[in-house]
Amino acid sequence: MRRAPAAVAGRLLVALLALVAGGCGQAPVRVTPNDFALDGPPRGHLTILEKWADPEYAPYFKEVVRDYERRNPGVTIDLQAVGDQPYKDRIAVLAASRELPDIFFSWPGRYARKFADGKLAADLSAPLKNTGWGRTFEADALGAFTFDGRTYGVPLDVDAKVFAYNTEIFAKAGVRRAPRTFPELLTACDRISEAGYTPLAFGNQYGWPAGHLLTQFNAMEVPAAVLARDYDGDGGGSAFTHPGYERAFKDLGQLASRCMGPSGTSMSHESAQTRLLYGKAAMQYLETLEFSYLSTKGGAPVQFAKSWDFFTMPAIPGAAGSPRAVAGGADGLLVANSSPNKPLAVDFLKYLTSRYQARKMVRDLGWLSAVKGTADDGRLKGLPKAQRTLAGKDMALWLDTRADDKIVNPYLSAAEAVLGGRTTAAEAVRQIREGARQAHRFRVRD
Repeated sequence: MRRAPAAVAGRLLVALLALVAGGCGQAPVRVTPNDFALDGPPRGHLTILEKWADPEYAPYFKEVVRDYERRNPGVTIDLQAVGDQPYKDRIAVLAASRELPDIFFSWPGRYARKFADGKLAADLSAPLKNTGWGRTFEADALGAFTFDGRTYGVPLDVDAKVFAYNTEIFAKAGVRRAPRTFPELLTACDRISEAGYTPLAFGNQYGWPAGHLLTQFNAMEVPAAVLARDYDGDGGGSAFTHPGYERAFKDLGQLASRCMGPSGTSMSHESAQTRLLYGKAAMQYLETLEFSYLSTKGGAPVQFAKSWDFFTMPAIPGAAGSPRAVAGGADGLLVANSSPNKPLAVDFLKYLTSRYQARKMVRDLGWLSAVKGTADDGRLKGLPKAQRTLAGKDMALWLDTRADDKIVNPYLSAAEAVLGGRTTAAEAVRQIREGARQAHRFRVRD
């Protein structure tokens, strides 16, 4: 269901790309000229490696490739789609051996930056800026692949975390509107509990759901500049000292104690979603990419499919971060710096992210596109509203792709302990600070 986070992949990829960036006796990185202009009609061969092998998604990408080949008879494309974990393993090996395909998938943030810093991804700033192509994307989505003013990836979809809720349960519990502040959310949970329902179905079996909540709370409780410095591991001894980090863990603890069921830390995200769909729980914190699962076509009961809505995390009074923050990200595609067919690769990506194809992706897959104004009215409930809502938000990239790996792992561990009531917010922050010190020592030594 949820397209897996990059935290596990990061450990292998970061280590390999550190070797790439540092040389370590390996062959130098090959770089072909950044000339993105086609010399005549598109022609040549492309290899593409991506991670949408699921039968729900693969046909769409195969069809895009076939359409592009039909439009351009001089082009052949070898599309290779593998699952999440096989992709992580393969791209790590290819990165280390410097045998990357012409086009390859990447998660946003620090994950993508490793390819840029290792000079393995081509700088696409020129074609994005000079042709107006870049202006067609949502700014936050393109920004997720932009580092030091240069853009290295093309965003394909936009994803964000929201609270999907059963409007009938809200009404039965006397909750007349979606909460507008965090205290209102907690009060709504109390009323829903009194009505005999689990307020928030939450499964943290694999750790990433808690990471998403902390992505959200950190972005709302901590100023953006402080957050960026600390996530990058640049804060040294002063990292993660802002009081907002402890407040974020306290927010998590309050949400757990007043809104989540007792098995929230042990069940899977998918099991939690079943409780939402079948009326056992009033809400679930889920991704916009999961809206298709809330429809009858996606397997939801008719009654639920007719009676759900969503809201983003409501504002936290007194918080020092962004009140408009929403946890999310954008999946993207990079062009290998070693590709002999950079102009062709860019031309294909322009076709893939054209308005026509973006709208088709929304219809066929139920994803929000990174291309502006492409939510398809009426085809999938929630998407048009989601695109309008997210346009006014500040995207807070998933913690597991944004932060240094030595910070991510302690964060997920501390979050699980706070959810289970085994540690305090203050102790959780101390664990994070130790991870940050290790990250800083590694960066200085490197």
